[in-house]
Amino acid sequence: MSEQLSSTQKRYAWIRSAIERRSASTFGIVLVVVLGLIGAVQGLPNWFSILVVTGVIAYEFQKRLDQGVPLLQLTCLIAVLQWLVGPLLSYSSDNPIERYTMSVPAEQYFRFAIPATALYVAVMLFAGASVIQKNLLQQIDRRKFFTIGVLLNIVAIIAAFAATRVSGSLAFLLHLISQMRYVGAIYFLLSRSQVRLVFAGLSCIQLFSGSLGAGMFHDMILWLAILFCYWFAQKKRTTLFKTVVLAATTVSLFSIQVVKQEYRQQLRQGAQPNLFRLVIDYVTPGGQAWETGVLSLAITRLNQGWIISAVMWNVPENEPFAGGETVKQAVLGSLVPRFLWADKAKAGGRESFRRFTGLRILDSTSMAISPLGEAYANFGELWGTIFMVAFGSFFALFYRLTLWHCLKYPTFLFWIPLIFYQAIKAETELLVIMNQLVKGSVVAFGCHFLVEKVFPTRIRNLTPANPAGAQPTGVGFNVSP
Repeated sequence: MSEQLSSTQKRYAWIRSAIERRSASTFGIVLVVVLGLIGAVQGLPNWFSILVVTGVIAYEFQKRLDQGVPLLQLTCLIAVLQWLVGPLLSYSSDNPIERYTMSVPAEQYFRFAIPATALYVAVMLFAGASVIQKNLLQQIDRRKFFTIGVLLNIVAIIAAFAATRVSGSLAFLLHLISQMRYVGAIYFLLSRSQVRLVFAGLSCIQLFSGSLGAGMFHDMILWLAILFCYWFAQKKRTTLFKTVVLAATTVSLFSIQVVKQEYRQQLRQGAQPNLFRLVIDYVTPGGQAWETGVLSLAITRLNQGWIISAVMWNVPENEPFAGGETVKQAVLGSLVPRFLWADKAKAGGRESFRRFTGLRILDSTSMAISPLGEAYANFGELWGTIFMVAFGSFFALFYRLTLWHCLKYPTFLFWIPLIFYQAIKAETELLVIMNQLVKGSVVAFGCHFLVEKVFPTRIRNLTPANPAGAQPTGVGFNVSP
């Protein structure tokens, strides 16, 4: 009996060492909530509330950057930047393109956006959890990681080729399977191979070529950020080093934003632009990056608020509140295949964008109104804010469940981005988010199960680094003798 109790205690000690119960400090969460409620009555200057909320989220993000992929913190940071910081900068600057200006007064926009965003991120960080990657993986035998990475890349290449020859739900399924090349890159990065970085880079060749060939850098930035987090979390880093890394990342993102238009223009003219050379030309002192028009365009690309404000201007004046219609479509659309529901909404956001903003876009343009925009379009200010709290809770609890699964199957940690990589984007519509969460889960859980059958996870040995000398038990562990 005492032996069994000791084993149970060791297991829970190991669990506590691998998963943090909350994703932010209590003080930080309370501060964000208070500022959100004050924002609802416009009791403080908007710039002050936004600055503090952004600072709290950025601090929590950097704090966990060397622990593991700070997925919830990254989701919150992107939301705050695009829904609050971008609009604040837009209200404070002159935008040369009238279409991208804010459609409602700042007081009206922030009276909804500050409480809805602040409570959304606060409940997400409160209800969620954070992984400590090193503790979770420290006892795992990594000798098969390189082989797994090679096999996943082969399967991904085949799936990508097949996806171009089918359509509909099957094409999307194959597209998800083709994303396993990035899961393979993570296996490479965390393997013990001397050439792990080379093969991780080779896994991303299609990502680089596709982004550079089309002038669309969003997916490249997102996946590289995720892969970097897995690599970065292999050891503890100083706060100064993390700050320098984040500063360099900010400069890089700004540089790409300001040269995108010129890069795409050269592509349309049949040239072969050099992204690195363009960045140097633009950002060096005296370069075009510092011209007013270019800076305004960079702010516009950060600012998702111009779309949300267009929704607030158009609804309910010209279009009635949807009353949860798009939420219902998103949930059912993610669960019911198209052959059973031929008229279900299509991804891309065009239908909702035209309906709720009253603006026109081309059929070839994908542009969504974001979860915050959908919250207002469906329910208005008060109930829209309540919906954002519910959505943040759902997102956090869903992520927490995937982390608990990692306690039985530690290498499932590598597959989590396959489930969430669309959901962390602040501009993505609910239909795409739910579709990714459901179908991404099917692919991630199913394919990881098959990998575990062929290459079962093994505990390599026990080391003092394990706080309780624990030998975790349960499905998915085959303890080495």
